Amino acid sequence: MTAVGANVQNLLADGVVFPESPRWHRDRLWFSDVYDFALKVVDLAGQSRVVTAVPGRPAGLGTLPDGRMLMATAIERVVYAVTDDGSMEVVADLSSQATGLLNDMVVDAQGRGYVGDTGFNVAAGEPFVPGRTWLVASGREPEVVAEDMHLPNGCAISTDGRTLYVAETFAHRISRFAIDDAGHLADRRVHAELPSRPDGLCLDAEDHLWVAMVQDGEFVRVDPAGAIVERVPSPEPFALACVLGGHDRDQLFLCSADTSLERLRAGDSRGCVDYLPVPVPGAGRP
Repeated sequence: MTAVGANVQNLLADGVVFPESPRWHRDRLWFSDVYDFALKVVDLAGQSRVVTAVPGRPAGLGTLPDGRMLMATAIERVVYAVTDDGSMEVVADLSSQATGLLNDMVVDAQGRGYVGDTGFNVAAGEPFVPGRTWLVASGREPEVVAEDMHLPNGCAISTDGRTLYVAETFAHRISRFAIDDAGHLADRRVHAELPSRPDGLCLDAEDHLWVAMVQDGEFVRVDPAGAIVERVPSPEPFALACVLGGHDRDQLFLCSADTSLERLRAGDSRGCVDYLPVPVPGAGRP
């Protein structure tokens, strides 16, 4: 096992509360600053701005074929398409159907979004209830495509578009599904059993997953057999999410926060976005 990350460089030093679901798009990093209730972008020079305020609390993100950003809202439980100037269009309203909060999301090359429904509100201290994964797309009725998900979280799609990886945070595992032509999921399998709770994740060109281990304070690289082969220490105690981006997709962006579940309930968090170069570039989606 190797350790990288000695040269982690700070990308965005302040102004971030709880960064999640980072996505590299149009030469900028987009992310949900969850407890600042805002969708934000930052470029490699560290210049950041708020794309739009999100009173319903931003959650998962994914890029659409037309260049807009698909965004799930946790509390409102609506999925929007968002433009660069912050205008929003409703794609799917799950407010009467979701059983928990909307969480992380990945969008495939056809513009279909796979969004997690937690089943319960962990930050509010509610008891565990299994969640689901929804399939949403413009002009299509939302569908539940996976049940009994133990807090569906970070997700990624393989380069060929045929495999979905989902972190099940409360089960300490990453599951994978086969994706058919209609976007439905089948052949559910455990891809990796992990020592603690995984959060956000992304895929690289060697079919390894980079995974944020939220309460361990580290990001790990998991090989196709499910073994941890590299570790990167998190800049802050909570390792929240990661994505491979930059011009050649060879920069690993790390989202982390100094907080706890108890502090989050009061909105108390201090986050950051850092990055470091890695030898294997990103692949698939996000």
